[in-house]
Amino acid sequence: MWWWKNIQTKLLAVVITAVCLLSACGEREHYAPVDLLKEVDRYMAPEFVKGVWRYRGARAIDEGIAVYIQIPDRLDISEAQHKSYLIETICPKAEAIEFWRKLIRYDFYLRTYNYVERNYIEAKCPKPFNL
Repeated sequence: MWWWKNIQTKLLAVVITAVCLLSACGEREHYAPVDLLKEVDRYMAPEFVKGVWRYRGARAIDEGIAVYIQIPDRLDISEAQHKSYLIETICPKAEAIEFWRKLIRYDFYLRTYNYVERNYIEAKCPKPFNL
Protein backbone atom coordinates (compact mmCIF):
# COMPACT_ATOMS: atom_id res chain seq x y z
CA MET A 1 0.00 0.00 0.00
CA TRP A 2 2.96 2.36 0.42
CA TRP A 3 3.23 2.66 -3.39
CA TRP A 4 -0.42 3.83 -3.56
CA LYS A 5 0.31 6.70 -1.13
CA ASN A 6 3.37 7.61 -3.19
CA ILE A 7 1.29 7.73 -6.40
CA GLN A 8 -1.42 9.80 -4.68
CA THR A 9 1.16 12.32 -3.45
CA LYS A 10 2.73 12.65 -6.90
CA LEU A 11 -0.66 12.93 -8.58
CA LEU A 12 -1.73 15.64 -6.13
CA ALA A 13 1.49 17.57 -6.87
CA VAL A 14 0.84 17.34 -10.62
CA VAL A 15 -2.77 18.54 -10.21
CA ILE A 16 -1.74 21.49 -8.03
CA THR A 17 0.98 22.47 -10.51
CA ALA A 18 -1.45 22.26 -13.43
CA VAL A 19 -4.05 24.39 -11.63
CA CYS A 20 -1.42 27.01 -10.80
CA LEU A 21 -0.20 27.12 -14.39
CA LEU A 22 -3.72 27.52 -15.75
CA SER A 23 -4.73 30.20 -13.24
CA ALA A 24 -1.38 32.05 -13.01
CA CYS A 25 -1.17 31.02 -9.35
CA GLY A 26 0.87 33.54 -7.39
CA GLU A 27 1.83 35.41 -10.55
CA ARG A 28 1.19 39.13 -10.63
CA GLU A 29 3.80 40.14 -13.21
CA HIS A 30 1.19 41.74 -15.44
CA TYR A 31 0.29 44.24 -12.69
CA ALA A 32 2.14 47.55 -12.57
CA PRO A 33 4.81 47.69 -9.84
CA VAL A 34 4.36 49.91 -6.79
CA ASP A 35 7.27 52.17 -7.82
CA LEU A 36 5.53 52.95 -11.10
CA LEU A 37 2.26 53.73 -9.30
CA LYS A 38 4.16 56.16 -7.07
CA GLU A 39 5.60 57.87 -10.15
CA VAL A 40 2.10 58.20 -11.60
CA ASP A 41 0.99 59.75 -8.30
CA ARG A 42 3.87 62.24 -8.39
CA TYR A 43 3.00 63.20 -11.95
CA MET A 44 -0.79 63.43 -11.59
CA ALA A 45 -1.40 64.70 -8.03
CA PRO A 46 -0.10 68.27 -8.56
CA GLU A 47 -2.83 68.80 -11.18
CA PHE A 48 -5.45 68.54 -8.44
CA VAL A 49 -4.01 70.75 -5.68
CA LYS A 50 -6.41 73.57 -6.45
CA GLY A 51 -10.07 73.10 -7.22
CA VAL A 52 -12.78 70.75 -6.00
CA TRP A 53 -11.74 67.58 -7.82
CA ARG A 54 -9.63 65.34 -5.54
CA TYR A 55 -6.89 63.03 -6.69
CA ARG A 56 -7.24 59.69 -4.87
CA GLY A 57 -4.30 57.77 -6.25
CA ALA A 58 -3.15 55.33 -8.90
CA ARG A 59 -3.85 51.61 -8.65
CA ALA A 60 -2.73 48.57 -10.57
CA ILE A 61 -5.64 46.88 -12.33
CA ASP A 62 -5.87 43.93 -14.71
CA GLU A 63 -6.01 46.23 -17.71
CA GLY A 64 -3.13 48.50 -16.63
CA ILE A 65 -3.14 51.49 -14.29
CA ALA A 66 -6.21 53.38 -13.10
CA VAL A 67 -6.13 56.83 -11.55
CA TYR A 68 -9.05 57.63 -9.25
CA ILE A 69 -10.45 61.15 -9.07
CA GLN A 70 -13.28 62.10 -6.77
CA ILE A 71 -15.60 64.82 -8.05
CA PRO A 72 -18.13 66.62 -5.83
CA ASP A 73 -21.15 66.30 -8.15
CA ARG A 74 -22.06 64.48 -11.32
CA LEU A 75 -21.35 66.50 -14.41
CA ASP A 76 -24.47 67.60 -16.27
CA ILE A 77 -23.32 65.95 -19.51
CA SER A 78 -23.66 62.50 -21.08
CA GLU A 79 -21.27 59.69 -20.19
CA ALA A 80 -19.68 59.93 -23.65
CA GLN A 81 -19.13 63.67 -23.18
CA HIS A 82 -17.73 63.02 -19.70
CA LYS A 83 -15.19 60.53 -21.10
CA SER A 84 -14.25 62.90 -23.90
CA TYR A 85 -13.78 65.73 -21.39
CA LEU A 86 -11.46 63.56 -19.26
CA ILE A 87 -9.38 62.55 -22.28
CA GLU A 88 -9.02 66.11 -23.55
CA THR A 89 -8.34 67.84 -20.23
CA ILE A 90 -6.79 65.39 -17.78
CA CYS A 91 -5.01 62.67 -19.73
CA PRO A 92 -1.28 63.34 -19.96
CA LYS A 93 -0.43 65.08 -23.20
CA ALA A 94 1.57 63.41 -25.96
CA GLU A 95 4.47 65.76 -25.20
CA ALA A 96 4.98 64.04 -21.81
CA ILE A 97 7.20 61.46 -23.52
CA GLU A 98 9.13 60.38 -20.41
CA PHE A 99 5.89 59.72 -18.53
CA TRP A 100 4.43 57.69 -21.39
CA ARG A 101 7.65 55.70 -21.86
CA LYS A 102 7.43 54.52 -18.26
CA LEU A 103 3.87 53.32 -18.92
CA ILE A 104 4.64 51.68 -22.25
CA ARG A 105 3.56 48.20 -21.07
CA TYR A 106 0.33 49.40 -19.47
CA ASP A 107 -2.93 51.01 -20.50
CA PHE A 108 -3.76 54.17 -18.55
CA TYR A 109 -7.27 54.93 -17.32
CA LEU A 110 -8.93 57.81 -15.52
CA ARG A 111 -11.81 56.92 -13.23
CA THR A 112 -14.02 59.64 -11.80
CA TYR A 113 -16.62 59.05 -9.14
CA ASN A 114 -18.82 61.02 -6.74
CA TYR A 115 -19.14 59.20 -3.44
CA VAL A 116 -18.89 55.47 -4.08
CA GLU A 117 -15.60 54.52 -5.67
CA ARG A 118 -16.96 51.50 -7.52
CA ASN A 119 -19.51 53.68 -9.38
CA TYR A 120 -16.97 55.34 -11.63
CA ILE A 121 -16.89 56.60 -15.17
CA GLU A 122 -13.76 55.43 -16.94
CA ALA A 123 -11.84 56.95 -19.80
CA LYS A 124 -8.83 55.29 -21.40
CA CYS A 125 -6.06 57.76 -22.16
CA PRO A 126 -4.69 57.36 -25.68
CA LYS A 127 -0.97 56.65 -25.89
CA PRO A 128 1.08 58.88 -28.16
CA PHE A 129 2.32 57.30 -31.38
CA ASN A 130 5.91 58.53 -31.09
CA LEU A 131 7.10 56.28 -28.25
